[in-house]
Amino acid sequence: MEENILTLDDYIAIVKRRKWHAIIPAFVLLVIAILAALLIPPVYRSSATILIERQEIPVDLVRTTVTSYADQRIQVISQRVMTTSNLSGLIERYDLYPDIRSKQSINAAVEEMRKWVKLDMISADVLDPQSGRAQEATIAFSLSFENRSAAMTQKVTSDLVSLFLNENLERRAAAANEATNFLQVEASRLGSEISTLEARLATFKEDNSDNLPELASLNRELMIRTEERLRDNGQAIRTLQQQVLYLESELAQLDPTLGGYSGIQANSVEAYLEELQTRYVRAKERYSPDHPDRIQLEKEIEALQQNSSASSAAFIQSRLDGLIAESSSLKKRYSDEHPEVIALNRSIADTRRKLEEARKSIGTQSASTATINNPAHVQLRVKLEGTQQELESLKRTSKQLEDQLRGYEERITKAPRVEQEYRALTRDYENAMAKYQEIREKGLQAELAQSLERDRKSERFSLIEPPLLPEKPFKPNRLAIFVLGFVLAGAGGVGSLALSEALDKGLHGPRAIQMATNLPLLAIVPYIETATDQGARRKRTRTIMAFGVVGILTLVAVFHWAVLPLDVLWFVVMRRFDVSLPGLSN
Repeated sequence: MEENILTLDDYIAIVKRRKWHAIIPAFVLLVIAILAALLIPPVYRSSATILIERQEIPVDLVRTTVTSYADQRIQVISQRVMTTSNLSGLIERYDLYPDIRSKQSINAAVEEMRKWVKLDMISADVLDPQSGRAQEATIAFSLSFENRSAAMTQKVTSDLVSLFLNENLERRAAAANEATNFLQVEASRLGSEISTLEARLATFKEDNSDNLPELASLNRELMIRTEERLRDNGQAIRTLQQQVLYLESELAQLDPTLGGYSGIQANSVEAYLEELQTRYVRAKERYSPDHPDRIQLEKEIEALQQNSSASSAAFIQSRLDGLIAESSSLKKRYSDEHPEVIALNRSIADTRRKLEEARKSIGTQSASTATINNPAHVQLRVKLEGTQQELESLKRTSKQLEDQLRGYEERITKAPRVEQEYRALTRDYENAMAKYQEIREKGLQAELAQSLERDRKSERFSLIEPPLLPEKPFKPNRLAIFVLGFVLAGAGGVGSLALSEALDKGLHGPRAIQMATNLPLLAIVPYIETATDQGARRKRTRTIMAFGVVGILTLVAVFHWAVLPLDVLWFVVMRRFDVSLPGLSN
């Protein structure tokens, strides 16, 4: 059998033969599409546009504490707004989804409402002021709600916008307050830590007041000076020791007493004492109390005063002995009641009293000392005693200098350990102070940011397009449904026709018979149309025309109701072709 290649006549014959296989499915599909376009309930959408306005005050002057990106913050706010408590409140206020609430629960109604709330970001290429490069940024966002009631859609969208705006203000204020409170608590904690470190540092300074690092150079200098003083003091001690030996040898060669009368001896000591006192008065006017010459004169005067007292006692004793001898001589010649004897006795008693006073002034002084009346001897002895006392003073000073030197050496030895501990304490204190200053500065910035949020000078959401009452339903798109139904009806009819022809195993037409039998055809008998056939054809024609008119009227009604009213369409067409209507022209 040769391949059966269909021609245009064959296709026309197939259409004529199986036209109802295409018309009926196409009609059914078209009716379904029309019914869907007419019966699907309308859904209205009310949308609001919210602009993200930048901070009014330059960021270089006051920085906000809200550092997240706008789209991220919007998503966070959306999650806070779209909570069950907020949405359930709106559902109960406007009595939304009564069927779902009656059959299921409020949670199911909330989930249904979330499906109809849409949040869309609006981005644009903006110039970054810091980097100077263009980058995509979110400048606004739209919030919409869909519902079958136009008025309800507008009310719910308005409430959702209010929730978004209020939540943004609350979140920004809460973020600023949290940052301020955190920095205040941190500053208080660091202040307490600094007080503790200051107390530890003060205690350490008190315990190691002489070993602080800043005193290290001073301690070394003092140690050097102490060594020099100790060396000079040792040299002075050796010099004084030589003087002591010299004075002792001179004193051993000098006679402590003078020959002659006791009165002359006492007068010599008294005269020398007066001379020393005169020299002391002049020295007192010229020198300070610590001057060596003045100190030497004071020591000599003190020693001569003691010797003067001893000489006076010896003089009084000799006078008393003379009075007693004279009294014995008078008693041999006169009685005890004789006036001269009585007067002499009174002189003896007065002399004895003076002797007792002189002896009390010199104390327990030895007889040899009491008899020293040589001024040169006294002067040498005073110099010797002064030199010995100065020597003892230098020795004590040397011991003190040695103690000081050991103290300085101990300070210098302890200095590295003390410096290490001191540096550690100081470093902790300085770090704490640096942190405290940093926290204080950040706290002031946070307070400024808090004022910025309170006065609404920072980044904010502004409602630039409030939700309006929708005039037309957002969906369904009835014209699109009708056009799509028309296209599907045509495709369904053609597909049904092709499927019927493919499943048919019969032979149609002389060519198919000739190709199937491989025999030549002798004649072709045409189809003879009878009167009955003509009546049936006219009936079908009238039926088709009636369905066509109904379909056209239906299409017109759908266009008038779903797309554009016919009167409006008429005016649009007349205006397009610039045709003036009678009675409407001026």
